[in-house]
Amino acid sequence: MGVLEIVTTPLPGNRAAHTVRDVTSQAELLRLKEEFLMEVAHELRTPIAALIASLDLVVEDALTMERQELVRLSATLRRSGLRLEHLVENLLDAGSIEAGTFQVRAAASSLRHSLEEALAFVHPMLESKQQTLATDLPADADRVMADERRTTQVLANLISNASKYAPEGTRVTVSAATVDGFVRVTIADEGPGIPPDEQDRLFQRFFRSRTVREQAGGLGLGLAICKAIVYAQGGEIAIQSEPGRGTSVHFTLPKARHLALEAED
Repeated sequence: MGVLEIVTTPLPGNRAAHTVRDVTSQAELLRLKEEFLMEVAHELRTPIAALIASLDLVVEDALTMERQELVRLSATLRRSGLRLEHLVENLLDAGSIEAGTFQVRAAASSLRHSLEEALAFVHPMLESKQQTLATDLPADADRVMADERRTTQVLANLISNASKYAPEGTRVTVSAATVDGFVRVTIADEGPGIPPDEQDRLFQRFFRSRTVREQAGGLGLGLAICKAIVYAQGGEIAIQSEPGRGTSVHFTLPKARHLALEAED
């Protein structure tokens, strides 16, 4: 059902002109932004609460605490810090994309190294849901011309989405292959899939599929930011999904030339 706005303009002779506008899209955007603000508060609250709880324990018991417990608390603090950094980075990137100031700095880099960095963030999520991560990164698909930090961000966003929306005990797969001068990376999950009528909207800011909206949090920014990063580096990104059969996200990055690698080495 659409939303209409009626504007009445008085005219001479006790007459009036009525202008009717369809503002459905504006109303939907306003609703999504309101939901977004609530989700931001919710997403920030969890890592902040974990940080405070861990710091309280350190302050109270650091002198008597066993080394193993200190190591565990340090790991918890780092995970919470990484999650906050990830959230803030996504928020800042969303603002720079809208302002038209978003930039990447491409150089010869390692896809495998970006994945290792991404796993530092997503591993606790996979572990908490007893999910396994399978990787298939051939040696000839490792070197790409890309902003390594941004590639890490793309992988972290896509793997965390796959983990978040798939059931416990399932598998997330990350694979890569060389295709026509590009490296094509695929992140596949065993989740519920995405309805066909929603797939064209998945890369819009604030949008989240109705099939997972109630069961998992999120800001609806991850895919929009992934698209901006991939496109800025000369690649493409797409989604294949079928309800009940999981979702696969594919993105491409230019393959690094040997001369560039030799100059780097």
